[in-house]
Amino acid sequence: MKVKFRFALLFAITLTFVSVDTIGQKRLINVNGFNVNIYTSGLDNRRSDEPVLIFENGWGMDLNNWKRISAGLSAAAPFVLYDRAGIGESDDNNRFPNLKNRAGDLKALLKALNIPPPYLLIGHSLGGVYIRSYAGLYPNDVAGLVFIDPADFTETKEQWKTPLRNTGVPEKKIDEMLYERLYSNDVIDPEMPKTLQEERQVLKTLRKTDFAELKSIPIPLVPVVFFVGGRFQVPPERQIREFDHEMSINFSHPKLYHREMNEVCENSM
Repeated sequence: MKVKFRFALLFAITLTFVSVDTIGQKRLINVNGFNVNIYTSGLDNRRSDEPVLIFENGWGMDLNNWKRISAGLSAAAPFVLYDRAGIGESDDNNRFPNLKNRAGDLKALLKALNIPPPYLLIGHSLGGVYIRSYAGLYPNDVAGLVFIDPADFTETKEQWKTPLRNTGVPEKKIDEMLYERLYSNDVIDPEMPKTLQEERQVLKTLRKTDFAELKSIPIPLVPVVFFVGGRFQVPPERQIREFDHEMSINFSHPKLYHREMNEVCENSM
């Protein structure tokens, strides 16, 4: 069974870099009185105990964000794309998008679709936080976790400061930057949907506590894979004088991610 799960995990990861047309079904499904926009493929041919790939969108993204990387998956594994409540074409279900509610929403959706576990969860950005919480709240459902450039839930505030210190930014400036990041009032675009504002609030609140709520939820002992992108060149007009942007390229955040996840996995054994 473990071999099958790991093969599915590896195969899913490999296919995230394929770009061809996909044949699937996009529709609205009623979940507890609210419409949820979904796109499914391969479910009719699912084998017994075969993991279903569940894609969790990043902040501000709808299911179309997976259009390229979900291509071709129907021939390899069953999968589900969906818009979280209040995003894309899904109705707002009037539930605040905290960890417990978002996990409950996904659980209710999968039940409405009559899709039993196991699930292989794939999350991008904020979606990585949400799949991590789902795995902890519903550990028996999960066969594996794939994080694609996830939000920084494995990183503490002190770790966030490390690359700045390594490149010579004064401590006072670092503290100012951290305060701005966590405690300053965001300028909210009046056109921004309420749900996106609330999800931003959730992430900011979690960051203030080094994701204490998330870390309090044990992670199941399943395969975990991180994909973390490289650094990009900051435009000159956005660079700060104290920061050595060339040296920053040498700092490797993936080490922090893997170290933290190793600790989490060890603690869950």
